[in-house]
Amino acid sequence: MNRHDFRAPLVARAIENAVEARRVIREAKALLFDWDGCAAIADRPEPAALALMAGKADAFAIVSNNTSHGRGFFTDRLRAGGVMLEPERVILAGVETLRRARQIGPRRALLLASPRMEEAARRMGLELSADEPDLVVLLRDTRFSYAKLTQAANAVRRGARLLVGNPDRTHPSVEGRVMPETGALLAALMTCVDPQAVEVEVVGKPHPTLFLRACEALGVAPHEAVMIGDNPDTDVAGAAPLGLQCILVRGPGGLDLADLVG
Repeated sequence: MNRHDFRAPLVARAIENAVEARRVIREAKALLFDWDGCAAIADRPEPAALALMAGKADAFAIVSNNTSHGRGFFTDRLRAGGVMLEPERVILAGVETLRRARQIGPRRALLLASPRMEEAARRMGLELSADEPDLVVLLRDTRFSYAKLTQAANAVRRGARLLVGNPDRTHPSVEGRVMPETGALLAALMTCVDPQAVEVEVVGKPHPTLFLRACEALGVAPHEAVMIGDNPDTDVAGAAPLGLQCILVRGPGGLDLADLVG
């Protein structure tokens, strides 16, 4: 696999049978939920997701490739739906990417992200600069522009390391629409450089980081947890090799989140 090919192969069967899925959920010590397109649509929690979470109130986590928000956004949304969740059980690609940037070491970082993630980066102590950065951090940036693409492309061409929040090109929205994601911005950037000459690191799913952090936060081993998601290329392909059982909703099997309640 080339370094710029971030789609992991599907390595295990996901459960798409309602009876089997409900049994696995009952027996699991913990549940991990994807957010966009699974537990929530357009950031509105699905009633079935809230019911499943309430059934394992102390043993579930959000595991999301979201790179636009901090953890409080998700706890607030769930609280409004009657479900309480500690921030430590919200595992986000955006937050983990900023932590990884801090871990890499003292570097000038060009950050392409939402204003709230820029603020979070500064609170973490990252030095943000568009002046000859040696690290480019790419998150979902709804203010992405030609000027930003120019800055990022030339920084990478000069040898800057590229740290990416997630490989998703879109996520589902209402009425069958999609919203462009970080991977769409990455695709634009990669057309401006030699992919074989770029050092790229992707933090979000299907990379193991988010799944392992969630299991650690819940105090369970991966084989004791179940991942519920809608994307076989990230949720299933990332979780299954770690030993998590995976339930795929809105996939070819026609399983819906509501089918899991009961």
